[in-house]
Amino acid sequence: MNSHITVLIDRFTNDIDFQLRKALEPHRLDEDSLQSIRAHHWDYWIFPSEHPLDDGELKSNYLKTDPEILNNSSYIRNLPVDYHTSGIILLDGSWIDLQDFGWRMRKEPSSKNDRAWKKWIQQLKIYLNENKEQICVQVIVHC
Repeated sequence: MNSHITVLIDRFTNDIDFQLRKALEPHRLDEDSLQSIRAHHWDYWIFPSEHPLDDGELKSNYLKTDPEILNNSSYIRNLPVDYHTSGIILLDGSWIDLQDFGWRMRKEPSSKNDRAWKKWIQQLKIYLNENKEQICVQVIVHC
């Protein structure tokens, strides 16, 4: 299963790529750990091929950063109004996503999933508003 995840990065970082990898690494699947298997995890990740984030302000502040990273990064305050994602990794390293709000793949479509989506989007807006001065990077994780 693939999920669109948004990773928050401290706005004062000098190296977005390093901080992205640092934020993702604790969530790498460890097949020998039952705790890892039961938690939110990934076994590989990529950048999305659709819906790039075009934040000129961020690009001008990180001129030496790989364009692929910059095309998938933005100051949160500059995200499109309709931006959405299925999960977020906060600055403290916690991973929260749609499943935490009751979404279940096996029961799609359902009114329960519709309610979970609405609750998730409300909470996502809170997270983004609380962190609007930070940087975010969008990735696709394979779980």
